[in-house]
Formats: sequence, C-alpha cells, structure tokens
Amino acid sequence: MNEVSTLFDAEFLRKLEYLKLVANRMVPGHLRGEHRARKRGTGVEFADYRPYVSGDDTKDVDWKAYLRLDKLILRIFDEEADLPIYFFVDASNSMAFGDPPKFDYARKVAAALGYIGLLNLDRVSVVGFSNGVSDQIAAKRGRNQIWRIFRFLDRMEMTGETSLERAFKTFFGTKRRRGLVVIASDFMDPEGYEPAFDFLRMFRHDVFNVQILTPEELKPQLPDEAMLVDSENGTSQRLRMSPTLIAAYKTEMEKLKTGIESYCSRYGWGYVQTQTPIPFENLIIRIFKQDRFIR
Repeated sequence: MNEVSTLFDAEFLRKLEYLKLVANRMVPGHLRGEHRARKRGTGVEFADYRPYVSGDDTKDVDWKAYLRLDKLILRIFDEEADLPIYFFVDASNSMAFGDPPKFDYARKVAAALGYIGLLNLDRVSVVGFSNGVSDQIAAKRGRNQIWRIFRFLDRMEMTGETSLERAFKTFFGTKRRRGLVVIASDFMDPEGYEPAFDFLRMFRHDVFNVQILTPEELKPQLPDEAMLVDSENGTSQRLRMSPTLIAAYKTEMEKLKTGIESYCSRYGWGYVQTQTPIPFENLIIRIFKQDRFIR
C-alpha cells in the first residue's frame, strides 16, 4: 500500500521500525513466532484435564472419569501451534475524550503491537467494539498484512456505549482458537470489567490489558459548578464540584485501576495503564519488558 493516513503517517512508520530494532535487541534473532510455541489443545501427547464447557468437542471427553465422578471432564493434549493474537480496540464514544483522543492512541497501540505480532509470524485479528462487536478483520499472518490492518483501523469509527462482556461473547461465541487477547480501552464499562474477564478466563485465553486514560480523567480540573455530560448515553447533570466530590471521584478511579491490576495479577495476565500524552512507543517498550510479545 502506498497511501498512508494521517494517523499512520511517515513518523508513525519510523517509530514502528525503531520498535522493531528494540525488539530484536532485546532478544536477538528470536521473535515469538519464529519458533513453534507449545499450546494446550488437541494433539497426541496428554497434558492435563479441565471441566467440559458447552461447545467443546465431545470426542475429548474422558467417559471413564464421567462414570466414576458423574462430571464431564475434558482431556487436554499438547500441540505445536502458532499463536493467534486478538486485538480489541475500544470504539465507544468515551474514547473520543482527550487531546490526542484516547481512540487514536488505542489504534496506534493496536497497530504497533499488531506489527510486532506479524513479524513474529503470529496470526493477528483486530476487533472494534463498543456495545458488542462493531467491526472486525479476520486473522492473517505475514508482515505485509500490516497495511490491511492500517486501513481497517483508519476507517474504524466510534459509536455507542461500552460493553466488554457483550463484545467478547459475540466474538468468541463462535468457535475460535485459544490465544492472546489484547484489550486497548479506558475500561469505563457501566457493567464492570469482571463479567467480561470471567468469560475470557472460562475459555482459557491469555490476556493483556492496556488501560488508556487522559490526565484530566485522573486529576480533573473543574470550576466550582459544572454541567457533566455522559459521552456515551448523552445524559447530563449539573453538579457542585466540592473537594469531597472530587476526592470521591479520584478514589473510584484508583479502585478501577487497582481492581483490574489485582485481577490480572491473580490470573497471570498482563496489565499496563497509560496516559495519552505518553508517546505510544514508550508504552510499547514497557509492554516488551513484561515479556508478552517477544521471547
């Protein structure tokens, strides 16, 4: 592709090449997909058991265990397989906030990590979501697929409210291979993040969460009285911005961060929080250091 959007301009491409060099320096000559990664699935070497989940292939049910325990238990085998990476980009209306907008930042993060994934010979899918899946691009492998991902991300539009759980249930409701799920979002979901995370955990995906916020969201600077408008559903309310109210807001924002961080730590998932003024390439290097995309 010869044309480049204003979002993925020449400067962005230069930063991608810089990130490629950083990745190669961290583990010279060995990106994740250049070797075969062991994955639990269907194969020839027995590895473990897990409870049967609706939609699993019944041919792997251990019927002898069922007769003994009266429970459906699935046999799991090791196999050699490349890693699917599913990028979920929050395209809800709350992502329009900020300068630059959180939405632009999320798309750049997905593009950069997607590029690294393609270099690693992984299969990369990208999904835009709000109150469900708004758009998606099918899994592909190969460095040249990055231009296809650029075009997809560039035309993605914001719409509606956030529902992480509905998005995941829609996308993973059809049978998909277990892999790495990368979520770029502000995680301002009125239903909370836990039901969505529980759903991903049920299907045994590895997960990396990138929480994107603005400085104003973390430390709001507001007049004594302000009209607050919900960017997703359009409701508004005039409030007096007392020190007590501001303190309560900051406490809730901190609870959101520590809650996500604690959940991820408990189940071995990755998590970073970033702010839109932080150069996205600095964030990507932080993610590299967590050993998620290069091995």
